[in-house]
Amino acid sequence: MGRPIVPKEHGAWAVLYGAFLAGVGVAGQVTLPVVLFLLGVTAIAFANAPLAILARPAIGPGQSGRQRHALAWFLVYGAAAAAALSPLWVIFRMTFLLPFVIGAAFFLLLRAFLVRERDDRTLAGELVGTVGLTMVGAAAHAVAVGEVQRVGALLWLLLFLFFASGVFYVRMRVQGLVAERKGGTTASNPALWPCMLYHGILVVVVPALILVRVIPWPVLLAFAPALWRAAAPKESGVLRTGVCRGESRLSLRRLGWSEVAVATAFVFLLIAAFWFTPLAG
Repeated sequence: MGRPIVPKEHGAWAVLYGAFLAGVGVAGQVTLPVVLFLLGVTAIAFANAPLAILARPAIGPGQSGRQRHALAWFLVYGAAAAAALSPLWVIFRMTFLLPFVIGAAFFLLLRAFLVRERDDRTLAGELVGTVGLTMVGAAAHAVAVGEVQRVGALLWLLLFLFFASGVFYVRMRVQGLVAERKGGTTASNPALWPCMLYHGILVVVVPALILVRVIPWPVLLAFAPALWRAAAPKESGVLRTGVCRGESRLSLRRLGWSEVAVATAFVFLLIAAFWFTPLAG
């Protein structure tokens, strides 16, 4: 078997568990099916690591051995996922989860294709991954309440809108560092304008959904940290963030933890928005 193969995409864990917590938090109850769902989703997330190895062509010395190693752990994780999720279908009769199962299979196959084509690190590849991971929020809500509800679909949409903003923001920060190290300026950052455009869209879309009474108005407060993070100007020595930030001393670890903090604030504010407003149902 060798050493376990674990995913290295730490940001994906924040999206996965953030979406899960949002779905269960809005539902307001933790049951045995919810625990089984969490275990199964975690096993599937672990299976992504060996799946990525299997998706790459077996070229070079030792690659065949690595793929056999990956196949073994992929089967282990797959068996663990099946053991945790099958009772939801067999014992608890949650047949409404079938669309989510089909969706999960689709996103896993699409990820394997993107990895094989080396497109998984592109903007499109990361957004596709975000769509798949945030689907966990809708599925977790359905498992918690025992049926698929409109609130679950709204959660999926809002979770994607938020975590996609993180994709644009982190890419802008990292590519800004690369541009400055090459002697470029902030304006030469290729990820700057897509990030600004996306957050401009958020400023329009979220209030519009509130005006037509699709989502409760406090949801706007949940998005406030993400919008502030992207828009805050450069302040030398005190606060250096947003689209104008210089990147000569960017700490990826600090950036990662700051994203976790923003995501945590978003999830809890989102749960509160659906709990304490009339539109929660």
